[in-house]
Amino acid sequence: MMKKKKRLFLEHAEADTFYCFTNLMIHIRDNFMKIYDHSEYGILVRMQRLLMLLKKTDPKVHYLFEKQKIKPEFYAFRWLTLLLSQEFRLPDVLRIWDTLFADQERNFEFLLYICCAMIIIQHDRLLNGSESQNIKLLQNYPQDIDVYQILEKAVELKRLYVL
Repeated sequence: MMKKKKRLFLEHAEADTFYCFTNLMIHIRDNFMKIYDHSEYGILVRMQRLLMLLKKTDPKVHYLFEKQKIKPEFYAFRWLTLLLSQEFRLPDVLRIWDTLFADQERNFEFLLYICCAMIIIQHDRLLNGSESQNIKLLQNYPQDIDVYQILEKAVELKRLYVL
C-alpha cells in the first residue's frame, strides 16, 4: 500500500512542481520583466528600498557602501531575484522560503528585511573591509551564520522600521 502511494506522488511530482513554480512566478515576475523595473515591485525599486532600509537601520554601513561605491546590483540583485536560494544551504533556503510564503500578501517585502539583516549581521566585517573584500563577502555570504539569527533580526527590523 505504501509503495502505491509513493508511486502516485512520483507520478504527479512534475505537475505539482510546475504548479508551484507558476504560482511563485506570478508573485515575483516583475523581477524578471524589464518593463516593470521601475514599478513598485520591479527589481530596481526593490533594490533602492533595500538601500533606504539599510540607511535607516545601519547608517554607518550605508555610508560605507556609498563611499566604496558598492551598489546593490553587485549583491542584492541575485538575493532578490533568486529569493536567496544561492546564498544558503538548501535546509536554510527552505526555512527562509517557509517564512516568505507564510505571508498572505505574497509581496515578498519581508525579503528586504531579511537582506538588510544579512548586511547588519556583517556590520563589523564590512566596516573593516576594503571595497573588494566587502563585495566578495556580500557575493559569497558566510555559510556559518545561523539562518534563525538572520530571521530574528529581520523580524526585529520589521517591527522597528516600516518601509
